[in-house]
Amino acid sequence: MVISQVGPSLVAGAVAGLGGAAAGAAAVRCAENCFGVRLQPALTITACMATGAVLALRVGTHAYLAPLLVFGWASVLIAAVDLRTHLIPTRLLRACTAVAVPLLCAAAMLDGGLAGLVRTSAAAAIGAALGWAAMHVIWRVARGGLGYGDVRLGGYLGLHLGLGGLSAVWAGLLAGFAIGAVVGAVGVVALGRSTDHRFALGPSLVAGALAAAWWFMPLGLAA
Repeated sequence: MVISQVGPSLVAGAVAGLGGAAAGAAAVRCAENCFGVRLQPALTITACMATGAVLALRVGTHAYLAPLLVFGWASVLIAAVDLRTHLIPTRLLRACTAVAVPLLCAAAMLDGGLAGLVRTSAAAAIGAALGWAAMHVIWRVARGGLGYGDVRLGGYLGLHLGLGGLSAVWAGLLAGFAIGAVVGAVGVVALGRSTDHRFALGPSLVAGALAAAWWFMPLGLAA
Protein backbone atom coordinates (compact mmCIF):
# COMPACT_ATOMS: atom_id res chain seq x y z
CA MET A 1 0.00 0.00 0.00
CA VAL A 2 2.76 2.42 0.94
CA ILE A 3 4.72 1.60 -2.22
CA SER A 4 1.62 2.12 -4.38
CA GLN A 5 1.14 5.56 -2.86
CA VAL A 6 4.79 6.63 -3.00
CA GLY A 7 5.35 5.52 -6.61
CA PRO A 8 2.89 7.91 -8.29
CA SER A 9 4.04 10.73 -6.01
CA LEU A 10 7.65 10.24 -7.06
CA VAL A 11 6.66 10.22 -10.74
CA ALA A 12 4.58 13.34 -10.23
CA GLY A 13 7.48 14.97 -8.37
CA ALA A 14 9.89 14.19 -11.20
CA VAL A 15 7.48 15.54 -13.82
CA ALA A 16 6.87 18.63 -11.71
CA GLY A 17 10.59 19.19 -11.35
CA LEU A 18 11.10 19.11 -15.12
CA GLY A 19 8.05 21.32 -15.64
CA GLY A 20 9.43 23.66 -13.00
CA ALA A 21 12.59 24.13 -15.04
CA ALA A 22 10.53 25.24 -18.04
CA ALA A 23 8.28 27.39 -15.84
CA GLY A 24 11.30 29.06 -14.24
CA ALA A 25 12.79 29.91 -17.62
CA ALA A 26 9.43 31.28 -18.77
CA ALA A 27 9.14 33.32 -15.56
CA VAL A 28 12.52 34.94 -16.19
CA ARG A 29 11.52 35.93 -19.72
CA CYS A 30 8.08 37.11 -18.62
CA ALA A 31 9.47 39.26 -15.82
CA GLU A 32 11.94 40.99 -18.15
CA ASN A 33 9.75 41.35 -21.24
CA CYS A 34 6.50 42.26 -19.50
CA PHE A 35 7.62 44.12 -16.40
CA GLY A 36 11.21 45.14 -17.07
CA VAL A 37 12.44 43.10 -14.10
CA ARG A 38 15.60 41.02 -14.42
CA LEU A 39 15.53 37.88 -12.33
CA GLN A 40 18.41 35.53 -11.57
CA PRO A 41 17.73 32.58 -13.95
CA ALA A 42 19.39 29.87 -11.84
CA LEU A 43 17.64 30.96 -8.64
CA THR A 44 14.24 31.35 -10.31
CA ILE A 45 14.43 27.97 -12.06
CA THR A 46 15.58 26.26 -8.87
CA ALA A 47 12.73 27.84 -6.89
CA CYS A 48 10.14 26.71 -9.46
CA MET A 49 11.56 23.18 -9.59
CA ALA A 50 11.66 22.86 -5.81
CA THR A 51 8.17 24.30 -5.33
CA GLY A 52 6.64 22.07 -7.97
CA ALA A 53 8.39 18.94 -6.71
CA VAL A 54 7.32 19.49 -3.10
CA LEU A 55 3.68 20.11 -4.05
CA ALA A 56 3.61 17.12 -6.39
CA LEU A 57 5.09 14.80 -3.79
CA ARG A 58 2.31 15.87 -1.43
CA VAL A 59 -0.61 15.65 -3.87
CA GLY A 60 0.56 12.85 -6.15
CA THR A 61 -1.28 12.27 -9.42
CA HIS A 62 -4.52 13.87 -8.25
CA ALA A 63 -6.57 15.74 -10.86
CA TYR A 64 -5.76 19.00 -9.09
CA LEU A 65 -2.02 18.55 -9.58
CA ALA A 66 -1.91 20.76 -12.70
CA PRO A 67 -3.62 23.85 -11.21
CA LEU A 68 -1.68 23.41 -7.98
CA LEU A 69 1.64 23.31 -9.85
CA VAL A 70 0.76 26.39 -11.88
CA PHE A 71 -0.23 28.11 -8.64
CA GLY A 72 3.17 27.30 -7.16
CA TRP A 73 5.10 28.47 -10.22
CA ALA A 74 3.04 31.65 -10.55
CA SER A 75 3.62 32.36 -6.87
CA VAL A 76 7.37 32.22 -7.42
CA LEU A 77 7.08 34.79 -10.22
CA ILE A 78 4.81 37.07 -8.17
CA ALA A 79 7.12 36.91 -5.17
CA ALA A 80 10.23 37.56 -7.27
CA VAL A 81 8.73 40.59 -9.01
CA ASP A 82 7.50 42.04 -5.72
CA LEU A 83 10.86 41.43 -4.09
CA ARG A 84 12.65 43.37 -6.84
CA THR A 85 10.15 46.21 -7.32
CA HIS A 86 8.00 46.34 -4.15
CA LEU A 87 5.02 46.20 -6.51
CA ILE A 88 2.67 43.42 -7.56
CA PRO A 89 1.41 44.36 -11.05
CA THR A 90 -2.34 44.06 -11.42
CA ARG A 91 -2.01 42.63 -14.91
CA LEU A 92 0.23 39.89 -13.56
CA LEU A 93 -2.40 38.82 -11.04
CA ARG A 94 -5.10 39.04 -13.71
CA ALA A 95 -3.08 36.83 -16.04
CA CYS A 96 -2.43 34.30 -13.27
CA THR A 97 -6.13 34.24 -12.38
CA ALA A 98 -7.14 33.86 -16.04
CA VAL A 99 -4.96 30.75 -16.23
CA ALA A 100 -5.99 29.38 -12.82
CA VAL A 101 -9.77 29.46 -13.29
CA PRO A 102 -10.03 27.14 -16.35
CA LEU A 103 -7.44 24.78 -14.86
CA LEU A 104 -9.41 24.55 -11.61
CA CYS A 105 -12.66 23.99 -13.52
CA ALA A 106 -11.12 21.26 -15.67
CA ALA A 107 -9.68 19.51 -12.61
CA ALA A 108 -13.04 19.74 -10.85
CA MET A 109 -14.84 18.15 -13.81
CA LEU A 110 -12.29 15.34 -13.99
CA ASP A 111 -12.46 14.73 -10.26
CA GLY A 112 -16.17 15.00 -9.57
CA GLY A 113 -18.11 15.84 -12.70
CA LEU A 114 -20.68 18.63 -12.62
CA ALA A 115 -21.14 18.31 -8.85
CA GLY A 116 -17.39 18.66 -8.40
CA LEU A 117 -17.36 21.74 -10.61
CA VAL A 118 -20.09 23.40 -8.56
CA ARG A 119 -18.38 22.49 -5.29
CA THR A 120 -14.97 23.70 -6.44
CA SER A 121 -16.35 26.91 -7.95
CA ALA A 122 -18.11 27.78 -4.70
CA ALA A 123 -15.05 26.98 -2.58
CA ALA A 124 -12.72 28.98 -4.84
CA ALA A 125 -15.08 31.97 -4.99
CA ILE A 126 -15.56 32.03 -1.21
CA GLY A 127 -11.83 31.64 -0.64
CA ALA A 128 -11.01 34.47 -3.05
CA ALA A 129 -13.60 36.75 -1.45
CA LEU A 130 -12.34 35.96 2.05
CA GLY A 131 -8.70 36.47 1.09
CA TRP A 132 -9.43 39.80 -0.58
CA ALA A 133 -11.74 41.02 2.21
CA ALA A 134 -9.31 40.15 4.98
CA MET A 135 -6.43 41.90 3.23
CA HIS A 136 -8.65 44.90 2.40
CA VAL A 137 -9.51 45.35 6.07
CA ILE A 138 -5.83 45.18 6.99
CA TRP A 139 -5.03 47.67 4.20
CA ARG A 140 -7.60 50.10 5.59
CA VAL A 141 -6.29 49.75 9.13
CA ALA A 142 -2.64 50.00 8.04
CA ARG A 143 -3.25 53.42 6.41
CA GLY A 144 -0.55 53.25 3.79
CA GLY A 145 1.53 50.57 5.46
CA LEU A 146 0.29 47.99 2.96
CA GLY A 147 0.15 48.21 -0.83
CA TYR A 148 -3.12 47.43 -2.59
CA GLY A 149 -1.29 44.87 -4.69
CA ASP A 150 -1.08 42.79 -1.51
CA VAL A 151 -4.87 43.05 -1.20
CA ARG A 152 -5.34 41.73 -4.73
CA LEU A 153 -2.77 39.03 -3.99
CA GLY A 154 -4.90 37.96 -1.02
CA GLY A 155 -7.77 37.30 -3.40
CA TYR A 156 -5.58 35.30 -5.75
CA LEU A 157 -4.15 33.18 -2.94
CA GLY A 158 -7.62 32.66 -1.47
CA LEU A 159 -8.86 31.43 -4.84
CA HIS A 160 -6.63 28.39 -4.46
CA LEU A 161 -6.59 27.98 -0.70
CA GLY A 162 -10.39 27.98 -0.64
CA LEU A 163 -10.25 24.41 -1.96
CA GLY A 164 -8.83 23.37 1.40
CA GLY A 165 -11.62 25.13 3.30
CA LEU A 166 -11.82 28.43 5.15
CA SER A 167 -9.23 27.17 7.62
CA ALA A 168 -6.70 26.96 4.80
CA VAL A 169 -7.35 30.57 3.78
CA TRP A 170 -6.95 31.86 7.34
CA ALA A 171 -3.91 29.70 7.95
CA GLY A 172 -2.25 30.87 4.74
CA LEU A 173 -2.76 34.55 5.55
CA LEU A 174 -1.69 34.19 9.17
CA ALA A 175 1.38 32.20 8.17
CA GLY A 176 2.24 34.87 5.61
CA PHE A 177 2.09 37.67 8.17
CA ALA A 178 4.02 35.56 10.68
CA ILE A 179 6.79 34.99 8.14
CA GLY A 180 6.72 38.68 7.29
CA ALA A 181 7.09 39.58 10.97
CA VAL A 182 10.09 37.28 11.31
CA VAL A 183 11.70 38.73 8.16
CA GLY A 184 11.09 42.25 9.45
CA ALA A 185 12.56 41.41 12.85
CA VAL A 186 15.65 39.88 11.27
CA GLY A 187 16.07 43.01 9.18
CA VAL A 188 15.92 45.24 12.26
CA VAL A 189 18.12 43.11 14.51
CA ALA A 190 20.64 41.61 12.11
CA LEU A 191 20.79 44.23 9.36
CA GLY A 192 20.24 47.33 11.43
CA ARG A 193 17.24 48.55 9.47
CA SER A 194 14.83 51.05 10.99
CA THR A 195 11.46 49.81 12.22
CA ASP A 196 9.71 51.78 9.47
CA HIS A 197 11.84 50.22 6.71
CA ARG A 198 9.69 49.25 3.74
CA PHE A 199 9.97 45.66 2.57
CA ALA A 200 8.04 43.48 0.15
CA LEU A 201 5.27 41.55 1.90
CA GLY A 202 4.31 39.53 -1.18
CA PRO A 203 7.03 36.87 -0.82
CA SER A 204 5.98 36.23 2.79
CA LEU A 205 2.31 35.96 1.84
CA VAL A 206 3.22 33.58 -0.97
CA ALA A 207 5.35 31.44 1.34
CA GLY A 208 2.54 31.25 3.88
CA ALA A 209 0.02 30.31 1.20
CA LEU A 210 2.25 27.57 -0.21
CA ALA A 211 2.77 26.18 3.29
CA ALA A 212 -1.00 26.16 3.86
CA ALA A 213 -1.55 24.53 0.47
CA TRP A 214 0.93 21.78 1.34
CA TRP A 215 -0.78 21.19 4.69
CA PHE A 216 -4.47 21.58 3.83
CA MET A 217 -4.99 20.95 0.14
CA PRO A 218 -4.79 17.14 0.07
CA LEU A 219 -7.32 16.99 2.90
CA GLY A 220 -9.61 19.46 1.19
CA LEU A 221 -9.35 17.73 -2.17
CA ALA A 222 -9.91 14.31 -0.66
CA ALA A 223 -13.12 15.60 0.93
